[in-house]
Amino acid sequence: MAVIGLFSSYAAGYISPDKFWFFAFFGLAYPVFLILNLLFVILWLVLWNKFIFISLISILIGWNNLLTIYPVHFAVRKSLAGPPIKLVSFNVHHFYGNQRAESIPETRSKIMEFLTEQSADIISVQEFFAIGDDFTKTLEKFSRAIKMDYFAFKNYKDFYNKKKIVAIATFSHHPIVNTGYFQLQDHLLFALFSDIVLRGDTVRVYNLHLESIRFGNDDYSFYAQLTDPDKEATPLKAGSKRMMWKIRKAFITRSKQVRILADHIASCPYPVILSGDFNDVPSSYTYQQLTDRLTDSYREAGHGFFDGTYAGKLPSFRIDYILHSREFQALTYKKIDVDLSDHFPVTTTMFFNH
Repeated sequence: MAVIGLFSSYAAGYISPDKFWFFAFFGLAYPVFLILNLLFVILWLVLWNKFIFISLISILIGWNNLLTIYPVHFAVRKSLAGPPIKLVSFNVHHFYGNQRAESIPETRSKIMEFLTEQSADIISVQEFFAIGDDFTKTLEKFSRAIKMDYFAFKNYKDFYNKKKIVAIATFSHHPIVNTGYFQLQDHLLFALFSDIVLRGDTVRVYNLHLESIRFGNDDYSFYAQLTDPDKEATPLKAGSKRMMWKIRKAFITRSKQVRILADHIASCPYPVILSGDFNDVPSSYTYQQLTDRLTDSYREAGHGFFDGTYAGKLPSFRIDYILHSREFQALTYKKIDVDLSDHFPVTTTMFFNH
């Protein structure tokens, strides 16, 4: 059963959830099945049983999955000619901080200070929130405050209040010459792209915020009840069914979103950088589709085990990424542990082989 579960988690990366959605749940549970099989390796080793080869081979077949949670580097990465490019991706959670009760102006000020300190070339922000001023003026003020010269943004949806911003936004030290966005019918915007002239060459930067699960207070209360027996009980069947239905719906929507993105990237005439909040794990169909042509900077230059980027109430997963095409080489990758959002920002320094 442990081996079958592990192979099912491998299959999750290749089987679209809008065709067979149940495999996506195995992908989500990949770390669990990996640990189970490692425990069996230890058991068979202690018992000196030939079944150890079944467990070991099952784990090693998923070598690519292993590298997405624990990158291994066999050679020291060397700096290339020219100055490096630094990128930051950060879901700022509407500037609510890690809890909605926190002061938005205070949190916004801290986030602006943090982004300024990064001295990045390109910053991708998801869930940018502001209200009460003209769109352009608001973004210009924020852009100047973090010492960036150019920006592009698009609201997740059109609002009756034309001075309200809830958007994906990209800030750059380099000129932005073209933009576009992606949106499924009857859904929120899920990606923005910006063509940026980077030291004489045009680069396309995708800024993503793929479909979230949209858990509500009832779902978080139910999860708290599972981990704390003193919490007021919600019927197990009803609570788990509601949460699974929401997760399933998000899996299916993301599968449609990433196919649109994958096709767009395949026809892109420029080198590509793709970053943002995928709301999905490295063993998912989402990740596999987007890394088919692009390299994960964490896998290329990251260190440490797992390195989850979600800082909310549920267990941490790595769901924020910076990917790039072969024209780039990542030299460093880092998740930054700052308590400013329900996500941790991620940053990478790379060289452009143009």
